[in-house]
Amino acid sequence: MKKFNVLLAAIAFSLGFSSCENSKTPIGELSSLVERVEDKYDEFTEDDWDKIASEYERIEEEMSKYEFTDEELKEIGKLKGRIYAKMTKNAVKDFSKQLEDLGKQIEGGVEGFFEELKED
Repeated sequence: MKKFNVLLAAIAFSLGFSSCENSKTPIGELSSLVERVEDKYDEFTEDDWDKIASEYERIEEEMSKYEFTDEELKEIGKLKGRIYAKMTKNAVKDFSKQLEDLGKQIEGGVEGFFEELKED
């Protein structure tokens, strides 16, 4: 009977421990994602950013299954802030590039327009 109680206690402990670990898993995944993004965000292609967004959404969905302590919520908020900052930097960089390209197209369009007018 004593062995049974020890076994039962061990099972209960491991189940309790694993349930605590489950809520930590998405926080760890988010932290890992943030670190990957911070390390190489300036090298990412548009496809890479799509994958990052998909992974982020999956982690968000996983986190919605748990209740977190105030301390965990603060940590989650910091991680989200860090990844949003990198996403914003990337969006600004892309927007700047698009504006630069548009400016070159307009410049070329104006040159072509006036060249065509001079020929007639």
